[in-house]
Amino acid sequence: MARDTFTRRGYLAAVVGGVTAGCGSRADEGTATETATSPPPTTTARATTSAGLAAADPPDGDTADLAGSFERGPGSCALTASSVADGTWPMAHHDPAGTNAAPAANGPTGFPLNERWTMSALEAQVTLPVADGDFVYLVAADPDSDPSVPMSAVLCHDPRRNGEIQWRRRVDAMPVGPPVAAGNTVYVPFGSPEDVRVQAIDRTDGSLRNVYDLPGRFVEGLATAGTSLVMPSEETYRVVDARTGEHCWSFAPNRGRGSERRDRKIRAATVGDGVAYVGTGYPDGDPTTGIGHLYAVDPASPGVRWHVSMNGPVGRIAVADDLVVATTGTGVAGFDAATGTRRWAVSVESSVRPATLAVDDGIVAYGTRRTLHGLDLSTGDERWTVPFGVRGDVIFVGDILYAVGRSDPTSQRILLAAVDVTSGRQRWQQELYDPIVDVMAANGFLYAITTDGRLFAFTSV
Repeated sequence: MARDTFTRRGYLAAVVGGVTAGCGSRADEGTATETATSPPPTTTARATTSAGLAAADPPDGDTADLAGSFERGPGSCALTASSVADGTWPMAHHDPAGTNAAPAANGPTGFPLNERWTMSALEAQVTLPVADGDFVYLVAADPDSDPSVPMSAVLCHDPRRNGEIQWRRRVDAMPVGPPVAAGNTVYVPFGSPEDVRVQAIDRTDGSLRNVYDLPGRFVEGLATAGTSLVMPSEETYRVVDARTGEHCWSFAPNRGRGSERRDRKIRAATVGDGVAYVGTGYPDGDPTTGIGHLYAVDPASPGVRWHVSMNGPVGRIAVADDLVVATTGTGVAGFDAATGTRRWAVSVESSVRPATLAVDDGIVAYGTRRTLHGLDLSTGDERWTVPFGVRGDVIFVGDILYAVGRSDPTSQRILLAAVDVTSGRQRWQQELYDPIVDVMAANGFLYAITTDGRLFAFTSV
């Protein structure tokens, strides 16, 4: 098992010095070791549906209020309806379904898993990594640096060379979100939440290709689709031409209303089948009135295809098999992607983790502080539950669902668990002594990042 360890300053000083070898060489993989703990039992429960999760079965009819919300710009670009291409990571969570795997079958499914290698930037802030067909990209930053001289580095790691850095690019700004990778480019948002620039970096050698300014407060949802680059802010879902930076079109829920509605601040977004799905609600820290909204915006129409009200701020959106699934703090609902008609809704007793939603193989996976749930995508019926409190994203890899969390909410033990997608039976779990922030899968590896700046790569035996 290869494990490279540096101090935060030493690591960043080493990686921000300039560009090294390009992303293109191969090497034999290293050795591995294993440790495991016994998984807790799986339970199955009946779903509880609620008519209150979405305001009404049909979409809301406030077309007049939304008439001025769509604006066309001088640029020419479109949201392509094609599937996510292999060797790309074009949006947060990889694809519209939020599987966090590239592709969903490209990860370890044999157990136990072994730590193949680790790269460390001790006490640094590390973004969720993304990957193409060969390499892994992330950003390491010093959260305690002088605000006038921030220090970050975009890194390209080769997993076949035990995570060896192939190139690095220094950026004198802090990252405000994870990168995305499409075509020959890695896109990374930098700055403060209120003043963001998205840098377009060449995937081959780390050189800077372009910079795009984002007006407004950045929110999660940076994405690419065809020639479009999507850069959402709290006020506006903005799409520019990735080649030129020209404004193509934008959607602003409050535009044209004549008044500012705090429940229409953008909080979540994704792109699926050529349509943008945008979720709104009160910003974090604001008093919440239990109101949120979900919009389907079709630039080909152009304008809002449909809109439904939700019973709270939208936490996450996933799109699969002609359904749009959205979470709020109190439940999950599925809507017809074409019409916005609600197909099903489920309420939960414990608050839904806003970062936890993924769909694959007919299963909707989401988590609360105490339980990991698997719902039937077409009906919303609960297929299984696992007594496992989820802390972050969940990942579909073939017939396995990975999650990080606690089997006992009162325990400080952090576990990485693998669950059978069909039955909910736990296949494997391992205690992790480093506090994990999130996980993703690509290149046959399961990757995990920690709060103290480590990148772990796990493979099957």
